[in-house]
Order: sequence, then C-alpha cells, then structure tokens
Amino acid sequence: MIEMPDNIAGGRNSQIATKDVINPSTMEVVGSVPMMTLDEVRESIDRAHETFQTYSRLPSSKRRSFFKKAAELIDMDLERLAQLMSAEIGRPIKSARGEVKRAGFILESCANEIENISKGSFVPLDIYEYPGGNDNRFAITVREPMGVIASITPFNFPAVSFTHKVGAALAVGNTVVHKPTISAPLTQIEIAKLMLRSGFPEGTINVLTGNSSMIGKELTENGKIRLISFTGSSNVGLEIASKAMLRGIRAIMELGGSDAEIILDDADLEKAVDSAVFGRYDYAGQFCNSTKRLIVNRKVADKVESMLMERIKKLKVGNAKEEATDVGPLINRDSVAKMHDFVQDSISKGGRLLFQGEAPKTGTFFPPTLIQTVNDDPKILTDEVFGPVLPIRVVNDDAEAMKIVNSSRYGLNASIYSSDFSRAYRLARSLEVGTVVINDTTRLRWDNLPFGGPKLSGIGRESVHDTMTEMTEAKVISYTLGRKN
Repeated sequence: MIEMPDNIAGGRNSQIATKDVINPSTMEVVGSVPMMTLDEVRESIDRAHETFQTYSRLPSSKRRSFFKKAAELIDMDLERLAQLMSAEIGRPIKSARGEVKRAGFILESCANEIENISKGSFVPLDIYEYPGGNDNRFAITVREPMGVIASITPFNFPAVSFTHKVGAALAVGNTVVHKPTISAPLTQIEIAKLMLRSGFPEGTINVLTGNSSMIGKELTENGKIRLISFTGSSNVGLEIASKAMLRGIRAIMELGGSDAEIILDDADLEKAVDSAVFGRYDYAGQFCNSTKRLIVNRKVADKVESMLMERIKKLKVGNAKEEATDVGPLINRDSVAKMHDFVQDSISKGGRLLFQGEAPKTGTFFPPTLIQTVNDDPKILTDEVFGPVLPIRVVNDDAEAMKIVNSSRYGLNASIYSSDFSRAYRLARSLEVGTVVINDTTRLRWDNLPFGGPKLSGIGRESVHDTMTEMTEAKVISYTLGRKN
C-alpha cells in the first residue's frame, strides 16, 4: 500500500482492508489503497468541516501562492505522474503526459481566477424605485465560500478531473472531501500529496477510498456537505443529485455523452477522417467527449469509409507504457464485455462490420472496430459507448443529420466538418448540445469555457470560472446612510 498522509485514505496508520489497483495492460498490481470504514469517512468530513473555519479566512493571496507552488511541483514530477497514470488506467504514455501537464495549467488558472471571483460590486441603490428610501442607500455584493465540498470522479481523466473540482473548491476558500473511483485512485492521491506539500493546510484536501455505495450515501446524507460535484455515468449522477437536492445539498453533474461528428459533402475529408480516428480511438475511446457516432453525407460516405479503414489499420494497439502505442486497454473486463455486446447488437440489427483489428490477449483490450449502421435502433447509437468502436450512419442531407444528433438522450459535444461556414453555423445552432466544434474534433475542451450539456449530459456547467462561481454563495450587504445634519 502506498504511504498516506493523515487526511488521505484513512491515514498513514490505517490497518483496514485494502483494494489492489490493477494495470489493465498487464493485469499486474500497481498498488493498493485502503477500503475506508464509515467511521473513517465521517472523520474525514469532520476534519474538512473543522479546517474550513480557519482556511476560509486565509487571504486570497496566500491561497494563490499554494496553487502556484502546486503547479510547479506537478511540472517537476510530470514523468512519474504520467507513468503512474498510464499504469493504472491504461492511457497511452504520450497522452498521459499531456494530461498531467494540463493539470498543472488548471491549478495555475485557479490561482489567476481568484481575483475575478473575489471581486464584489458596488451598487448605488437609487437606481431602483422600490423599496422607498433608496436614494439614501447603497449595496455591496460579495461571493463567499460555502463550506465542505464533496467531489467524485471516474477513472478516465484522473489528473484533470481532480484539479478541476478540488482546485476550484480550494481556490474560493472551501475545503474538500474527494472520492476517486476505487479502480484508479493512485494518480489523484499523488496529486493531493503534492498539493499538501505546496502549503495547503492539513484537512483542506481529504481523499476517500472504499466502497462507492457507502461513501456516496454518506456524502448525500451528511449535513456538513454543502455541494457535490460529480463526473460519471448519467444513472449514478442523477441518483446522487436527486438525493442531495432533497437535503438541500447543491449539485454539479458532468455526466454522459454520445458525441457525433458530422461530415458534410463539402468537408475537407482528410482532416475530417483524421479527426474521427483521433476522437474515437485515442485512449480506446474512454472519454465523455469522444467521437461516439459518425454521421456522413451519402455523397462522400464510400470515400470516408475507405479512408477510415486505411487509417485504423495503422493504429498500434498495445501496452499503454510503450511510446508507440495509440490504443491501450479498456479499464476492466466488464468494459470489454460491453463492447462485444454493442458489436453483436449492431450486427443483429442490420449493421455491417467494416473493419476489426487485432488486440493483445493479455490485458483488457478490445480491437479498433468500425461498423456501418443502417437504422437508428442499435444500442451503439443510443447508449454511451466507452470503447474503440465507431458506428457510421449515412444521411441524405443536413436536416437528417440534425435529427439523428438530436435524437440522443445526451447533449454534450458535437463537431461539424464543412467548408461553408454559413451552412455549418446554421446546423450548429440547431443541435441540442453544449459545445459544437466546427472543423475539429469533439475531444476539444477549453478549461475556462463552460463544459457540459443538456438532457442526460449534466446539471450546470464546469470550467475554472464557472465551477468556482458555483462553489460560492452570493451575499448582498446594504447600508443606509445617516441623516444629513
């Protein structure tokens, strides 16, 4: 078991049961973490609540210095963190390095955004007719920290998900209890340790590892939790949100996606196909904003399919730690079984298997797969597919493409490839999604622009600025002037 500070996963002296973390490329044990008891989870929440009383009063400039130092420590430790991430979640090492670097950038962004969030406003109340007497009053608006924030993250973006949630909470003066998925908690624990080394006081960051149902139940029922920020599946997220809101606990939910790339007949096909391959097969398609559906105009469909097969055949599938690897493993055997089910379901409903590559026998791999669908019935088009399987749906015109995109229960991202901006813009405005990317991949996310979507894709929006704002309470302070002499 890796060494734990007192406020992480039960502490350094914990004698409780442990859970092994398995490398999905090799099936070897990477490390182990404690399965915390309910009492230990409650102690962590109590510690965060107690620490909030002092941490929330620290000057913003002091908090900013902690973030700057944490970003430096992450950058100095980039290779170790990337290798650990690659081992525990199977993300190709060249991609893992980019995520760790981005995590440091997010912490720097939190430091820079503190000034904007902390600024209040002066309001001369005589601009309002009601209530009477406003000519003798003014108001100040301020934003204040809430208290203990609970954050919950999945396996697939450990460094970025952690820094987005935990960083935003700490930047505005909250304290945090954070639950990573038990299958891949190690990278987040190591980043938490680096942040504590950078100056964040003991008790500000508390990492919980253990039974997901038990911890989730406590986070939605404990009266000391003020907000839950969750990233994960729609079913779990909406259950957590509903229980939390019944108890007056605010919720931010970043949930599922079934992102579509639309290739119109006037598209740059070279760029569009490259985008589709990257968007679907990078990290074996295990991103919420992966390209999960490819919608192609009939006039260019045959050429697109041919170009896709040519590129997919060249993808290197293998151990995530090898520099040449393009497609690593899925996170576990259950995910592999789901991919088999998606493919068989699609074929049974008229789909045609255009290409399926090969994959290593050891580890939880699934081969890159390309399927042409002929209707909208297959689960591969209606459900969220976390794996390297790309369905192609051929359409006759833009209206049909729009209809298919909007038929999804999800609404996270979409992309459109076209050389006609007016055409692409009109189509973009008709799509029921949170972000539309024109002539680029669905995989784009800007850390200080709103991220999220309607329908089952979430509640609220995440970004450095938006999340920090959501994790504060607005307060109005008015003042009535004394009488003139």
